[in-house]
Amino acid sequence: MDEKQLSRRQVLGGVAVTAGTAGLLGQPLPADAAAVNEPPMPDMGPSQAPPIKDVKDKVAYITGGSSGIGLGIARALHEQGAKVILGNLDDKQFAEALKLFPANDPRVATVVHNVMERDQWEAKADEIEKKFGPVSILVNNAGVGLGAGLTSGTYKDWEWGMGVNFWGPVYGVKTFVPRMRARPNEGCHIVTTTSTSGVLVGLPVGIYAVSKIAATGLMEQLRDDLRATNIGTSILIPGMTTTNIGRSETYRPESLRNDTPPPPRPAQQRPANANAARPAPPAPPSPIWARPQDPLIVGRLVVNAIVNNDLFIYPAPEYRQGVEARAQVLVESMVAYTPIPENIQAGIDSNRYFFTPMYVQEVQHRRATRKRTIPGV
Repeated sequence: MDEKQLSRRQVLGGVAVTAGTAGLLGQPLPADAAAVNEPPMPDMGPSQAPPIKDVKDKVAYITGGSSGIGLGIARALHEQGAKVILGNLDDKQFAEALKLFPANDPRVATVVHNVMERDQWEAKADEIEKKFGPVSILVNNAGVGLGAGLTSGTYKDWEWGMGVNFWGPVYGVKTFVPRMRARPNEGCHIVTTTSTSGVLVGLPVGIYAVSKIAATGLMEQLRDDLRATNIGTSILIPGMTTTNIGRSETYRPESLRNDTPPPPRPAQQRPANANAARPAPPAPPSPIWARPQDPLIVGRLVVNAIVNNDLFIYPAPEYRQGVEARAQVLVESMVAYTPIPENIQAGIDSNRYFFTPMYVQEVQHRRATRKRTIPGV
């Protein structure tokens, strides 16, 4: 298979993408695996239509936007005509980040913002609105990688990891959802960056994993809460991507530093989307199947997800077998099914056991929109 064919299969073929990708039992998936053996789903109506169909002229605020995945998302949004505000804990990376945009571009701005500080959020939202107008796209991307385990980690580790990776998105949602709902005729969207460690545990990064699992749950519930509104929602679940998250400890607040610094972690023990600082990516960006992935490529997938209102954005199909195993063990762990007696079953709507039509609708949506053209990918 040549690179052109592989690229097309990865972008257009959904999760069945990489030559050699293994199924649950370690067997290679057929090329058209995404289209075979698909169980039928009940008709629960269409999924939420995309509130944003074009990001041109939309105001987007990206936390953690001065490097890595956040910068890649900002660049991809800017490519498609959006006005982007790069948020970061301090201003140290802004100069380098701005080199990737046209000089003195009026569609680009920066803001210093500590996402852990709840009281800062409303002030920063006001600051952005005064410059660009109301935010239509919020990207909760700021995150820190820490290697502390669940029991070995200190309370300071917990406060820092949960504070940035979970409470930051909570504050973002609480700040911007009311502002977005106040403009019911304008489409809006919220994206939160989580991690493969927010779906699959197993790396020795317990607090990080818990924070990302919590953020994933936050966004799934938010999707259900907002699916009848003017706000779309997406969860970005990156795999191995070029970022500087491996340097997170250098940004830890002084008040949350441990008395004894943690030992350095070997590269293979970093979170699934973590990577040591690397040189600037080549131009053009590396192809979609390269590992680590280029943040701009991931950003372009995010923009495509926004205009399609996809719930999940999962650019790393090599983790499919782990996801399948996790889902299967939940099913296998249920008590033996016993049919409900007819006199009790009568009148019961079995669809209520889905809890929400959201998942069924999303499956149908992804199947119907599997083939896509993504600019720049």
